[in-house]
Amino acid sequence: MTKSQTEVITDLLTRRDAVLAQLAGMTSTDVGALPNTSGTGDHVDHLALRQSLYRELADIDEMLERIAGPQESTSRGRLT
Repeated sequence: MTKSQTEVITDLLTRRDAVLAQLAGMTSTDVGALPNTSGTGDHVDHLALRQSLYRELADIDEMLERIAGPQESTSRGRLT
């Protein structure tokens, strides 16, 4: 079953909102907000989690721009 373009855009916007909420909701004690840790058998790569969320945001924005297609803008008046 193929989704319509409107459904794809809605899904992308929903996911983008969820990623933004996850990033905004990180407190200093959440996974992803702490420095990387490693110990005996434990390793948590907090930095990679944050980076993957930012990368996902960039990918979503790129997909939305591709769907929107090229845009032209016209400016009138004096440039300062």
